[in-house]
Amino acid sequence: MQLSTGRLLLRPWAAQDEEVVFEACQDPEIQRWTTVPSPYTREDARQWLTEIAPSGWQAGTSTPLAVVDAATGQVLASVGLHLIKGDRCEVGYWCAPWARGRSVTSEAVTALCRWGFAELGMHRIEWVAGVGNWASRAVAQKCGFTIEGLAREGMHQRGGHIDCWTGALLHTDEVVDRRPLPAPPTLTDGVVTLRPWSLADLPDTVRACNNPDMARFRSVPLPYTEEHARHWIDRFAFGGWAEGTGTEFAVTDASSGALMGGAGLKLRLRPLGIAEVSYWTAPWCRGRGVAGRAARLCSDWGLAALGIQRVELLADVANHASQLVAERAGFLREGVARSARRAREGSPRDFVQFSLLGSDLPGAPAP
Repeated sequence: MQLSTGRLLLRPWAAQDEEVVFEACQDPEIQRWTTVPSPYTREDARQWLTEIAPSGWQAGTSTPLAVVDAATGQVLASVGLHLIKGDRCEVGYWCAPWARGRSVTSEAVTALCRWGFAELGMHRIEWVAGVGNWASRAVAQKCGFTIEGLAREGMHQRGGHIDCWTGALLHTDEVVDRRPLPAPPTLTDGVVTLRPWSLADLPDTVRACNNPDMARFRSVPLPYTEEHARHWIDRFAFGGWAEGTGTEFAVTDASSGALMGGAGLKLRLRPLGIAEVSYWTAPWCRGRGVAGRAARLCSDWGLAALGIQRVELLADVANHASQLVAERAGFLREGVARSARRAREGSPRDFVQFSLLGSDLPGAPAP
């Protein structure tokens, strides 16, 4: 059988796919989050293509499919319905590194689920992913799956049990994008560019956060390790977008792409139309207006795209550099919020409060 979305073709795996499956499954993220063997050998690829995938079709328990470019035939991803029993099953997928960022997986999963409901008579298609697999969660939500909860040690992987998220799509569900935030954009003013964080940013993040000045006004651990950076990117940068709690951007040089810092919006008060902007600049980029540009870029985007009316900025009363950034970025100083935050050692600290309103944007109507 074959399914077509126009630009994509979903077809059964074939023996000639051995090399591309082997290459794709060398990816650390595929090995981290799926049940493929690690390390992954050509023999593993051959066994998948000639034994495991065909046996699933023959037994009627799974429908593993290759997702290929309809024009070129290049393999881009893998999707399938598994653990088929009666009118319910589980969806699984991975995307090859060279095809990411093009909505390939979500397009293929949507087509697969539509086929499962119409042709296989499925009533409920379930989704399971290890906690922290934000990319898989985003795909599921984009395809209309409802996240239903967390199953403690509900997933078996690499000889152990891990916590997992669970979700489902019912045949009666409206297929709408259920992500709480729009897809992370890339923002630029020609000098700095704000883009989603990547695990490739780990070395520069560690180098920046081990600077003593970073720890003076930010609650970063010292010494700051790669494990700290990975946890922050996984839990807060990726997790914030997936859960709708924050929008963290990597700030880069618009010309070279080099990491210059970070900026983001905290959205715990988004239902009230309020966000809080935060930012930091790598020591090697200070004095170049990076923080102000980044703060204004992500704040303007938040006011325009997220339905908020007010962006707040809090700067420690002793952090005169951050206060100057706020003023130069066009934020209005409103006063001092007493004991608004705690210092690293736990003592309360006063913070100067600034704000930027939607009506402050160029061309906005007067309030």
